[in-house]
This record gives sequence, C-alpha cells and structure tokens, in this order.
Amino acid sequence: MQGQSYKGLSRRDFLKLASITFGAGVLAACGAPKPITPDAPAAGGEVQPTMPAPANADAIQWWVGWGELVPFFDGFKQMEKYKELMGSNDVEMKPSISDEVLFTALAAGTPPDMASNVSYLDLFARDVCLDISDWVSKSTVVKKDDFISGNWDGGFYKGKQFGVPTLECFVRFGMDYNTRMVEAAGLDPEKPPVTWDETLEWHKALTKFDAAGNLLTIGLDPMDAEGSAVSDGFLAARSWGFKWFDPDAGKFDLANDGMANAFDTYAEFYKVVGPDKMSGMRQVAANETWGGSFNAEVQAMIIEGYWHPGETQAQKPEVAKYNRATWVPVPEERRGEKVQGTGGHYNVFFNGAKKAEAGFKFSEFLTTDELCDKIFKELGWLPAYKPYLDKADPKAFPGLDFYFQSVKDATDLQPAIACPISSFVQTNYDQLSDDVIRGKMTGKDAAAEFQTRCEKEYKNAGFGG
Repeated sequence: MQGQSYKGLSRRDFLKLASITFGAGVLAACGAPKPITPDAPAAGGEVQPTMPAPANADAIQWWVGWGELVPFFDGFKQMEKYKELMGSNDVEMKPSISDEVLFTALAAGTPPDMASNVSYLDLFARDVCLDISDWVSKSTVVKKDDFISGNWDGGFYKGKQFGVPTLECFVRFGMDYNTRMVEAAGLDPEKPPVTWDETLEWHKALTKFDAAGNLLTIGLDPMDAEGSAVSDGFLAARSWGFKWFDPDAGKFDLANDGMANAFDTYAEFYKVVGPDKMSGMRQVAANETWGGSFNAEVQAMIIEGYWHPGETQAQKPEVAKYNRATWVPVPEERRGEKVQGTGGHYNVFFNGAKKAEAGFKFSEFLTTDELCDKIFKELGWLPAYKPYLDKADPKAFPGLDFYFQSVKDATDLQPAIACPISSFVQTNYDQLSDDVIRGKMTGKDAAAEFQTRCEKEYKNAGFGG
C-alpha cells in the first residue's frame, strides 16, 4: 500500500485532509484527544507526525482518540470473556491518537489493525476501511437486532458495513445545568428554558464579572461540546429543523434561514460575554475539554450527551450532585419540539492491516455485559447494545434519567447524517461562526458562504459531479 492514493487523493492531499480533521478535533465523549507533537518538517516543508511504534509487535494494534480508557485497559484483559474470545491474541491500545497521526499511517501503508474515536465518515468514504459484513454475518455476538438502529446504521457507507458500535454510543443531546448556580442567579431550576430566547435570558443572568471586568462565570457557550459537533448530529440543523446534507442526492442545504438564524443566535451569547473573554475562559487549563468549564463551575449550562452525568460524577462528584438535564433549546417557531439524536463510536478496521480479523473478536468482547458494566460505572459511557441498555440504571448519576426518558418522549429523534467531508464541514463551521461572532459577517452571509465552500469541497474531493 506504500504510496497508494485514496479516492483520487495524493498522499499530500490526504495529509491535508488529516490536518483539517486534526484542527477540528475528533469526536469524543469529553473532547478532542491530546495533540501528538510532530517531528521536524521533512523536505518540502511537510510536518511529519510521530507515529507510535508498537511495544509488542505481535499484538493487535488498537488506536483510540480517548485517553480515559488508560486506567482500565489492563483490567479488560483479566476478564473471562476477553480470555475466551481473544485466546492467544493480545491487544495493544495506543491512546490519545489524533487523526493526523492515523491518516499519516494510512497514507504510508502502515495502518493499525483497528481504531476508535476517529473521523469515521471521512475514512469510510475514502476506501481505507475493511467491509466487515462477512465477519458480522458469522458472529454469534454482534447481531443487528441487538443494537439501536441509528447507531448500527451509522457504521455503514454506501451499503458496506465498516464499523461495529462499541463503548460510547446512545443519545447525543441534552442541556445540562447546575442547579446551585441557577438558584444563586435567582432562576427556577424547575422551569428550565425551552427556546433559544429563553436560554439567552438565563445566560445573561448567569454571566458574572468582577469589579475589574474579569469574567467569572457564564451561562452557556453554545459552541462548546455537542453545541458545535457536526458529525454527532449538528445541533444547529437539528434545532432549527433542516436537513443540512442529503447523502443520497449529494446535496447541501446550508444557505437557508435556519442556518443564518443559528449563526446570529449563537453570536448573541458571545456578545454578552465578549468573544475574547469567552475564548480566554476556554483556554484555561482543563476548561478546553468537554465538560471542563462545567466541572469548574465556570459554565452553568452545557449542551452534551448522556455521558455528561456519569463523567461529571467520576470527575467532580461535588458538582455532579447539582447536575440536571433538559431538552436542548429550539427557536420560538419550533416551541414544543423535543430534539434528540443517536450516534457515537465504532471499532473500524483497515485495509492492509495484519490482524484486523482477529481484532474483530475484540469488538465482540466490547459488547459483553462485564465490559459494558465496568465502563458505565467507571466512566458513565453506554453502548448501543440494547440487552445492556435494558439493564442499566437510569438513576445511576444525577441527570441521567432525562436521557433515558428522552428516547420515549422525543418528537424529533434522528441519527447523525453521513457526510464524507464532515471534517471539512466542521472546520468551516467553526471558522464562519467565529466570523459572525466577531461581527465580520452576518448570519445570512455566513450561511451562503458555508454552502459555497461545502459544495466546492465536495466536488473537489471527488464526490460531486
């Protein structure tokens, strides 16, 4: 595979895609992976990311974007099901791997056997992943009917199955809030906001400065965590009720009033705080990760998925006891709509990998009750595996019961949309949002520019006619 190109992309272009993804951050339960420090630029000026060398060359190589699994991974290997399914095979996990490192390994023809918490759709669309349909058809563990349909379907692209839902799945949207901070601001925690206008009023009441004008607390950063994650459902599109991309037709719908209003609405939250002050708050150590500012009681509200209650309990139990969750806001014209979405993570396998098929057995292990139970109790993560979800306690962590109940009560429940340039979309969404926030563009102009950029990139990447 040395020197191979993907979907018409040269190695240099493939690495450009990697740098786009790396800049946007990888989808994760609590934030992007830690960056891998690159080596010095090679000839031609390209920075070559450092690729981790295996400690055990005979082990199945599993690269993951998360760092949270490190304390538990050795314990996985002591479980009876691991020994039963893996036999003499061993798995070596490389944590906190960025997409930049993964894509470099793929371009060099030296892929890991499998990976999780990576930019799945960009990979699926570029012919670098193995179709695992045959392995799944023979499996006595991984069965379609045992998984939430939206999560299961998300592992497919153009009729081929590339991913097995594992580790962190379930539902993606809720607005968690700190009842202590809410009450201190004179607000009623029993009557949370349901529209963006009402949420903005809460934001104003919860945003505090000291006598010198230094920012102390904010209500909500709408671009934090799930608020801006395109691949995980794209909240702006879901909240304003438009389908931003049609995978079958290959058409974008971003130059619309809903997208324009979303850009302008989010900017209002930043005007209350000031763009630089908001940016400064997010750059404080630990605040830059998903949930960090909530844990520090700097941000009183945060848009996150079901994992937030459990992660907060694990990281800051003294804050978790004040956590409560409600529906994500919608515009006034959609008052009463209850938006929810499925999504999450997969194990994916790569062309040219030496032990990918043996690695599939590890995916089977990741669906077992013993493993799911440990991950849920220690990290707060839930799988898409229905037999375990039926057993999990909805009241295990403060606020979690909302997410379980939301599956039944949602009026608008959809999976994430599969777009093969999702990383490009994410990067440009972030850039254009910042332009609107800083008054360089109107929401309408940003929406039109968003449409133009995505259409051009889709065509240039070889997907459009």
